[in-house]
Amino acid sequence: MAEQNEPLCGGISSELQGADLQDALDILNTSLDKLAGMGDKPSLKVVKVKSVTSQVVAGTLYRYKVQLAQGDAIKESDVKIWSRPWLSENGTNITINLEGDDNVIESTF
Repeated sequence: MAEQNEPLCGGISSELQGADLQDALDILNTSLDKLAGMGDKPSLKVVKVKSVTSQVVAGTLYRYKVQLAQGDAIKESDVKIWSRPWLSENGTNITINLEGDDNVIESTF
């Protein structure tokens, strides 16, 4: 039986902490750097992290509630990263919803 703080298989974890949180933030920052290097995508930087959860789904689906900076503008954002590290190509999918922006930023690399 799962411990009280452990997610059930396929379930969403409680908010990540410690090393799990740091790993998730490393994935977020690396993904934002890759996105910015694509030329037609915006350059975004994490300003503040509000929450991070994960879910095991044929890889790991991370959900972030963060503030992202694009130039001088800081926007509340929902970010999802689906990480499948065993795939040599297209193993990471990122989806970003910026508050006040109808466009969804999405990319797979």
